[in-house]
Amino acid sequence: MAEAHTAQAHPESTRFYWIVGAILAVITVVEVVVTLVGLPDLLLLAILLVLSVVKGAAVVMFFMHLRGDARVFKLLLVAGLLLGTSMVLAMMALNSGHYGVAG
Repeated sequence: MAEAHTAQAHPESTRFYWIVGAILAVITVVEVVVTLVGLPDLLLLAILLVLSVVKGAAVVMFFMHLRGDARVFKLLLVAGLLLGTSMVLAMMALNSGHYGVAG
């Protein structure tokens, strides 16, 4: 009976997870290639930030099974992601030397 419940709660097959893993690997390769191309810093930061958010969301939604959970958990995830991202960007701006705070 426990096996039937598990099968209903997580109907995805092993093949599905391999496909998601392969997509995550491709995104990782794209991130490495983008860093080697020599783009301007601001453009590079924007591209890497978007790719990282996509990868993080995929891991949380598929491997941590948040996709089928209540909306409140998704909201908490997005709120934490936005807070963390804004803090990292603020620290990067403060330490870049463009604003005279550090460096």
